[in-house]
Amino acid sequence: MCSTSVRIRSFLAVFTVLLATTASVAQQVAMLPVQGRITDGESKLEGCRVVLLKGNVPVDTITTNKNGKFEHLLEIGQDHALVFLKEGFVPKRVVIDTRFPEDPTDIVFEPLVMDISLLAEDKYTGVDTDVLDFPFAIIRYDRKMGGFAQDQAYSMGMQRANGALLLMAARAGKRQD
Repeated sequence: MCSTSVRIRSFLAVFTVLLATTASVAQQVAMLPVQGRITDGESKLEGCRVVLLKGNVPVDTITTNKNGKFEHLLEIGQDHALVFLKEGFVPKRVVIDTRFPEDPTDIVFEPLVMDISLLAEDKYTGVDTDVLDFPFAIIRYDRKMGGFAQDQAYSMGMQRANGALLLMAARAGKRQD
C-alpha cells in the first residue's frame, strides 16, 4: 500500500510539472497589439462593432468607446481580419497577416495604430459598391521597415476605387435633380 501511495504521489508530481510547463508555454504566445480610432471623417464614432476574424472565422467582437477607440491583441503567426461595422455606414475590412520571419517568443511588438474612417451609405446612392467588399488595407510584416505596415500600392488602389464610386454617386445624384 505504501508503494501505491508513492506511485500516486510521483504521478501527481509529474502531472503538476507537465501542467505548469503547458501553462508557461501557453503564456508565451507572441501578440501584436492593435489600437485605433473610428470616425466618420470628422466625428468620433461611438458604438461601432469591430469583429475580429482568425482566418475567416469570427472569434471576437468589441465595441468602440465614446471616443471611437478600440484595442485588441492579435496572435502572431496567423491571418486575421478586422471588420468595422456601424448602422448606416459602409463596412470596412482590414486584413492583417501576423506571420513573422523569426521566433517571436521574446519580442514585444509595438502597437499597430489604425485610424479608420467609415462613410455613410447614403454617399454611395446609385452606385454598385461590391468593390468595397474587398479589404480596404492589407497589413503584413515589412523587413525593410522592421515592423508591420500596410501594402501601400494595394491601399492606394482601394482609395482610388472608393473615390471613383463617390464621384459616380455624386454624378448620379445630380442627374436625378
